Amino acid sequence: MKRLVLGLAAAAVALAQAPAEVRFLCFAPSPYTGRHDALRAGLGIHLSLRKVIEDHKLPLRTTFRDGARAYDQAEAAKSLVRGARILVIGGSVWAQGSAYYLRRFFEFVDAEPLSGVSVTAWATAGGAHTGGEVAIGDILRTAMGMGAQVFSLGQKYMVFTTDERIGPKEGQFTPMDAWYMDQFARTIAWTALAGGDPSRAAALARRLGTSPQYWNLLPKDEAALARYAPLVERLNAAADPQSAAYKELLKLVE
Repeated sequence: MKRLVLGLAAAAVALAQAPAEVRFLCFAPSPYTGRHDALRAGLGIHLSLRKVIEDHKLPLRTTFRDGARAYDQAEAAKSLVRGARILVIGGSVWAQGSAYYLRRFFEFVDAEPLSGVSVTAWATAGGAHTGGEVAIGDILRTAMGMGAQVFSLGQKYMVFTTDERIGPKEGQFTPMDAWYMDQFARTIAWTALAGGDPSRAAALARRLGTSPQYWNLLPKDEAALARYAPLVERLNAAADPQSAAYKELLKLVE
């Protein structure tokens, strides 16, 4: 019995010392365009979070899973929501709401317990008002029904518009998109580490340079966005799924 108690104690210490996992689950491509905009947006957030973790030496790790490989397989789908401290779930829209992949996925996993887990979401949409917020709301409400706590970047849902614009080409991201990816990544990081402690959360947010009142941090000019150019170039170079840049980006997906 003593050995069992000691073994459990050692396991608890090891678990406490292990970096907490932030797990991205992506459901793409778009059923409208066939493009992987949601995948590239999610990887943009993932890469931003990796940089925050490295720069601030945070006890976190981030992984990225292709949910489309398992959305219609019950056991494989359930395994995707087990074991992470934070789930970041994303995809594209269909008919002013969630695409089929996401709906089918949640049919399999909606009875999985997520108490103690925090969940957030992102989406890509053709236009500013074509269902992105509805798709994110579907994800967050379903996660709440599974016992999770949900959050976003303050009051902003992370919808990235990739069509119906004057200027950027279809499927292209902008420096302002990358700024939001970065702020979202920082919010994910402090949420993962705060442990529900408001004072700790506030201290972490200050340290990481973010706030639920994100509008107070908006860049004042284009020069402030220059540091995001490498990320934007990498994501946009991968717009063509036949490109070497896209294949290189896919190496980040487990």
